[in-house]
Amino acid sequence: MTGPYIGITGFCSRSEVDSVLAALLAEPNRRLMCGVLLSNALLSGDASDAPNRCPAPDAIAGIFSDDPRCLNLVHYRPQPGADVADALTRATEVGGPNCHGVQINATRGAPWPEPKALVAYRERCGPSRIVFQAGREAMESVNHRPDELARRCAAYSGLVTDVLVDASEGLGLPLDAVRSADYLEAIRSAAPELGLVVAGGLHAGNLAELLSPLLPQWSAVSIDAEGRLRDADDRLDVGAAAEYLGAASQLFG
Repeated sequence: MTGPYIGITGFCSRSEVDSVLAALLAEPNRRLMCGVLLSNALLSGDASDAPNRCPAPDAIAGIFSDDPRCLNLVHYRPQPGADVADALTRATEVGGPNCHGVQINATRGAPWPEPKALVAYRERCGPSRIVFQAGREAMESVNHRPDELARRCAAYSGLVTDVLVDASEGLGLPLDAVRSADYLEAIRSAAPELGLVVAGGLHAGNLAELLSPLLPQWSAVSIDAEGRLRDADDRLDVGAAAEYLGAASQLFG
């Protein structure tokens, strides 16, 4: 499952996936990345602090479709002190037979997982799609220097497939395309084999405005959206998600 994608994170049911897929062509130029959030609290039997974004762990496998237009990723943030290889292996198992890989959301206080943990995970789970989120803490840890962020990301070359440059982390903060381009350029120079992803407050109404500064140079970049596709109850707004998917397909088409 290679190539750039259009991502939507926060699916909680198969019906949501099927409804959004209706907005995608039968042979699209990009797959829909179906992102499902795996909650540590729910794994431990506790209540989730985001119940309308995080489905029950035993329901996740049923959310993922076998539709070839889908790239199915479990988005997981390992707990501080956790064995990262074990945690990611568990996340992959929870994803079930249609899971294509994981997105590693940075552990609070430890935004850079040890490469040896990713080696161990790859040995167990094979050549999965692995997206590493370089989020706010990762950027702060290198004083927001693109060259330093790129150097740290390059250490994961061959271990992860993609790097997500994401200062929003699901909060709906708008993408800074100019600043993102600095990070993208630095990562591409340091590790050209890594796929690149951007995110930050994307929805159908602002895609052209926020992404145009990245095009056409970065037309192969993947995108992901979460925070601005929620309704007042923090549930996925299927209509907004479908509109975003259609607008993004047209923009990149």
